[in-house]
Amino acid sequence: MWNPLSWVMEAAAVMAIVLANGGGEGPDWQDFVGIICLLIINSTINFIEENNAGNAAAALMARLAPKTKVLKDGQWQETDAAILVPGDIISIKLRDIIPADARLLEGDPLKIDQASALLDSDKSQLNN
Repeated sequence: MWNPLSWVMEAAAVMAIVLANGGGEGPDWQDFVGIICLLIINSTINFIEENNAGNAAAALMARLAPKTKVLKDGQWQETDAAILVPGDIISIKLRDIIPADARLLEGDPLKIDQASALLDSDKSQLNN
């Protein structure tokens, strides 16, 4: 309930209680209860939307987390790139995103588009 709409509704609820209707009548309880109900409904909807957005963002981040094929204990395994350590041997193929600094041990010369890493359109040619 920390947004301008909620603040205006809270102020209206307070004014419905503090200010009398005139003519010696008491506070306007019906308006107060109605405004409080709208605040609760608004807060519930906002909570549900933020929770769904957080879950969607977490699922997207999990799908986009870079994975790599690494040689561990003599076996090729697909693992998160975040747990690579210096000395790990990785396998790369056409269109793979290289998950870390790497040294080419064998294979054909590579042409690497470093635009995403360097924020420009530099393309480098690497040889064995």
